[in-house]
Amino acid sequence: MYARSFYHPATCSDYEVGQAASVDPGCSDPGFRGILLCRPKKDLIQLGPMAKKTKVADIVNNPKLEAAFTAYVLSGSTRRVALLVGGQIKVPLDPANGGGVKCAIYMNLTMDECLTAMTYYNGVATALYETDQLAQALQWTLEVDVLHKDARFAAHPIFDWEIFHPLPACLEFHRQRLLGLMTASDVLLKFGNTGSAAYCRNLGQEVAKSLPSGVDELSLRRELIPWSSIIYRSLDIKYPDLQVRGSWQRLKWRESSRVTSCMAHACFIHKSRLYVCGGQRSGTLELYPDVWCLDLVKMNGWREVPSYKQPFLNCQMVVHEGKAYLCRGYAQLDYLDLERESWGGIQTHFVDERGKKLQWPFHRGLTDYTANIDSKLYVFGGKYGRPIGCNYYYVLDFATRTWRHLSGAHDSVPLKQDYDQPGVRKNYASWVDPGGKKIYILYSMADRQAVRLFETEFASSEGFVYDDCWSWDIAEKNWQRERVAGNFPCPRAEMSLCYNPAMKQTILFGGYRLTRFGLNHFSDTFILDHSGPGHPRWRKVIIGNFPTYRAQGQLVVDPATGRTYLFGGYTNTDWIPTGKHDLTRSYGELWEFRGLDWEDDRRAALLGPWMSCYACRSIGVWKRCGGASSLRQSDLSKDGWPEHKEKHGCRARK
Repeated sequence: MYARSFYHPATCSDYEVGQAASVDPGCSDPGFRGILLCRPKKDLIQLGPMAKKTKVADIVNNPKLEAAFTAYVLSGSTRRVALLVGGQIKVPLDPANGGGVKCAIYMNLTMDECLTAMTYYNGVATALYETDQLAQALQWTLEVDVLHKDARFAAHPIFDWEIFHPLPACLEFHRQRLLGLMTASDVLLKFGNTGSAAYCRNLGQEVAKSLPSGVDELSLRRELIPWSSIIYRSLDIKYPDLQVRGSWQRLKWRESSRVTSCMAHACFIHKSRLYVCGGQRSGTLELYPDVWCLDLVKMNGWREVPSYKQPFLNCQMVVHEGKAYLCRGYAQLDYLDLERESWGGIQTHFVDERGKKLQWPFHRGLTDYTANIDSKLYVFGGKYGRPIGCNYYYVLDFATRTWRHLSGAHDSVPLKQDYDQPGVRKNYASWVDPGGKKIYILYSMADRQAVRLFETEFASSEGFVYDDCWSWDIAEKNWQRERVAGNFPCPRAEMSLCYNPAMKQTILFGGYRLTRFGLNHFSDTFILDHSGPGHPRWRKVIIGNFPTYRAQGQLVVDPATGRTYLFGGYTNTDWIPTGKHDLTRSYGELWEFRGLDWEDDRRAALLGPWMSCYACRSIGVWKRCGGASSLRQSDLSKDGWPEHKEKHGCRARK
C-alpha cells in the first residue's frame, strides 16, 4: 500500500482531534489512524484498550478481532456521520435515500465539513481494505467520489471535461479525492478489473497534473505508486459478489455463405432471425445498403434481404409490431416489414405540449445515437450538427406518428453545462430496465477531437469519455444521475451492451477509451444484475476464452430463447495485426455469450479451439462427434459424447 495522510479540521468541536496518538507506536498503518482521527470522543472511549494497544497487523491476523473491528467500524457509521449530515440519510446512500449521485445534503456542506466527511470515508475504506472487506471498501470509496461530485455541483457549473478546483483553492480536497481513487484502484486490481484500476490511477494523475502549482503536483504525486507492468491474470473466483464465471462461444453456420465483415452497422433479432444492416468495412470507404438475415435455429447460412435505398452507418434499427424502424433524423421514418420483407415508411412530425405542429428540428442526418422501444420510440443524443455530439431527447408516439421533445438543447442553442441532465455525447450504451419504468444511458464520449477538425468551440487534441450513468423516469419525465456501483467497467465508448430479460442482467462487452497514447480497445465482459434488492451492482465476468478486442460490435438478445449474440465490430491493428497496412480491422464473426457455462470455456482455454465438435463447434474432450478427423481417439470420443449430446443438443451421428 502507498502512504496515506489525513486531514481533520479543528473547527469541529464534536470530534477529538489528534487522538491518533492513542494508538500504539507500533501501529504504523495510517488507515487505522485515519479512522481514529474521525472518531467522536465517546466512540474513542468505547474503543478503549483496542485503540491504545492493538496493532493493525494483530487485527488482520486474528479473525475474531478482525470481525469485531469491522463490525465496530460499520455499525457506528450512521451515528458518526449524522454529526455532519444529520439523521435524514443513511451512508453510504441507498435507494431509500434516492440513491443517486446528486445529494442536497452533501451539496450544502461547507468545505471543512466536506473534508471531514471525505477523511472519515477514506479512513473507513482503508480499514475495510486492510481487513479484506473489499466490496464494502469499494462502496466507501464511491462515497468519497460522490462527495467530490456534489461539491462540484454546488459550485459554478463547468463542463464535464474540466477538472473541478474549489474556490478558494484547497489542496486537501484533491488529496482526499486522490486517496479514494487509489484505494478504489487497489480494490479493483484485486478483483482482476485491470481496466478500471488503471482508470482510477490515470484519473489521479490527471488531477495532480491539473494543479497550478508544481509543488502541489509533486506533493500529490507522492501519494501514487508506479503502475506495475505485470498483467493480472487469474481464472479463480475469489469474490463471488463482484465476480462471476462466464463463457463465450464462437458459432458457425453450415453453408458456405458469409456476410461481409463490418462495423458501424445496425443489428437486431426477430423471431430467432438475426438481421445485419448497413455499416462499413474497416479500411475502406465503401458503405453498405444491404441487409442480411441468419436463422439462429437452423444456422443454415446467411440470406440476403432487400437492401435499403442508400448506404448508411452508425444508425440503429428497432423492432415494433413486426417492423424494424430505421431512424436517420428525417421526418419520414423508414421501416423494413419483416414478414413481407419489403421497405416502407411513415410520415412523422414534431408537436409541442398542446399538440401544435412544430418545425422539424434537424437540418441533416442523425447518427451515433441510441434508440429504445418501450411502447414508444425514444431517441437520445448522437450527432447531427455539432461534431461534439448532442443531448437532444425526444419520443415518438406510433399511434399519432408525432414526436415530442423531452429534454436537452437543440444545436442552435449555445451549449451550457446542466447538472440535471446528461451532457452532449455520442457512441454510448442504453437499455430499458426490467419493469419498463426507466431508460438508462451509460458512459459515451464528447468528440472534442472531431471538433478540432472543424476548428469550432470545445476543440481538444484528446477526446473525452464520460464516467456517468443516467436514468430517465418514463412516468415522471425526469433524469437522475445514478451510481456506477460494484466491480464496474472502466469508462469507455462504442461498447456493446444489451439487457437480457431471461437472465435479468445487462451485459456489456468491449469498447474503447481515448488516451494520450491513442485508442485502448477492450475485450472484457461485465454484467449488471437487476434481480436482487437495492442498487444493481456490476460484476466482472471471469472468462478464459473470449472475442477479440473490439468496438462497435452489436450485442443483441433473442426474445424467444433468451440467448445473447455478438456480431461485427472493429479494432485497431496495433492490437490485432492483419499483415496489411490497414489502420483498423473489422469482423464478421458471430459469438454467443453463454452466461455461467464455465466448463466449456475452461476446456477451450486448456485444449484449444481445435478440440471442437465438427458438427456444432462446441468445445470438449470429444474429438469427432460430427465428422472424421486425424485426431480421432475413440475412447475420448465415446466418453465425451453423452455429455455433449445432452448439454449442446448435438444430433450428429457418432
